[in-house]
Amino acid sequence: MIDYLFYLCVDILVWLAELTGTTYELINILIFVIGYPLFVILLLIIIYSQQKKIRKLENKFDL
Repeated sequence: MIDYLFYLCVDILVWLAELTGTTYELINILIFVIGYPLFVILLLIIIYSQQKKIRKLENKFDL
């Protein structure tokens, strides 16, 4: 099952490379070296802002 999922993902990357006229390696770099870290940073920013909102609400109701 894991092999099937891996090769399915590889096929999708190859299809995207053919669709955009680039290489499999470039698509892989764009997703995993650039896209994923940006996604993680975005999630950390969202978590931080939500924690600030929660603290603000908790302080509001503590009075």
